[in-house]
Parts: sequence; C-alpha cells; structure tokens
Amino acid sequence: MEIAHRTNVGLVRDLNEDSAALVRREDGSVLAIVADGMGGHQAGEIASQTTVKVIESILQSKNFHSTEERTDSILSAVGKANAEVFYLSQNNEQYQGMGTTVIAGIMDSCEVVLGHVGDSRAYMLHKGGLYQLTEDHTYVNLLQKYGQITTEEAKNHPQRNMVVRAIGTAEDVEVDLIHTPWNPDDMLLLCSDGLTDMVAEREIGLVLSSEITIEEKADELIQQAIQAGGKDNISVILLKNTEIL
Repeated sequence: MEIAHRTNVGLVRDLNEDSAALVRREDGSVLAIVADGMGGHQAGEIASQTTVKVIESILQSKNFHSTEERTDSILSAVGKANAEVFYLSQNNEQYQGMGTTVIAGIMDSCEVVLGHVGDSRAYMLHKGGLYQLTEDHTYVNLLQKYGQITTEEAKNHPQRNMVVRAIGTAEDVEVDLIHTPWNPDDMLLLCSDGLTDMVAEREIGLVLSSEITIEEKADELIQQAIQAGGKDNISVILLKNTEIL
C-alpha cells in the first residue's frame, strides 16, 4: 500500500487545529485518522489531538480476525475518544464547548472500514470515478437532504460549516460506520473540510487520477486549497491499494 500524509495551517488561521495519524500496523494493514478541532483558545487543537491519540493508542496494535471485529473496535475507540474530550471540556473552563470531527479507518488489501463523525470526509477513486463514502453531519446537509435548499444554495449558505454531530460535545456520540471493499489501483482520500471547502470534487478527482506520485498528489491537493484562499487548516491522507491480482 502506498501512503502519504500532509497537513497545513492555511493562510488565515493562526493555529492548526487539525490532527492526523497514519500508521502501518504489524499485520500489514494501515490505520489512518483525521480530526478537525473546533473551539477557541487552542481548545480545538486539544480536542483533535486527544481524539487522535486515544484512537491510535487503542487501534495501532490490536489484532483483528474479522470485519466485524474491526468495526466494533473502531466504534469503541471513537466512543472512548468522545468520553475523554467530553471529560476535558467539562472539567476545564478554557476547554468548555470544544469538540472535533473525526474519521478513522483501518485498511488492508481487500477492504476499508471507517468510523466517521462530523464533516471531515472520505473519498474513493475507483476506475477513474471519485465517490464520497461519508455523509456530512452538518445543518446545511440536513436542509439539503430534506429538500429545503438546493445544492447551489448549500455551497454559499452562511451556516454551511455548522456541524450537528461532533466528538466531545455530548456525553454520547453517534458514529457512522462504513465498510467497503477496494481493489488494486483504488485510492482512498481522508481529509478535513479545509480541502473540500476550497477545492471542487472534480478538481480533486483530476489530481488523484493524474500520472504523478502519491506524495506529489498530496502536495498538489494542499497547494490547490491554498491557492483557492486557504481559509482553514488543510489535512490530507492518501492511500493507494497496490495489491497485485
């Protein structure tokens, strides 16, 4: 499996409140995590770092014997991260109200298993087509889902970045679990909304489909987000399935 990871503070923010981890596990699978923190006075940074640290510590060396075990373990790890961030927010005045998105996945040569909360995203490039695997947990996405606004209206809605589900903002959290097979030459992208708010899906697909290395693709995605304004922190993890049939 080819892998690449990039994060950038962007052009507007003083701090990078994104956190990420990309770990090759002993069994040959890969653990990947992206978290996008929210909250003032460095609280977002604390929320995202705590979430990544907790999930990584639980999943980096755990043995799995089935898809169900991977799914259950991701669900448990995200739940423990939520409990830790919520505890910190309740017991430290400067952290009150903090939270973070998260997308955490375990990938081997056959399948992708993801846990997802918030509006960070996962995409799969398969045979030249780019497919979004996750659904944004945002107010605007709910409005769009129920036909109250159009796709165009959603792009410019003043509350388009309001998340309705996040790690650490409540005692319990609902986690979307995604399981999909993937094939040789398929590519998986995990990213924060600092990329997807700045760069259109078509442009992301063109970069991922281009004849450059995976490291160069990660660099190009970051550069396109910065050139478009870089209004938020930008984090990108790319994984390519290099299994030979």
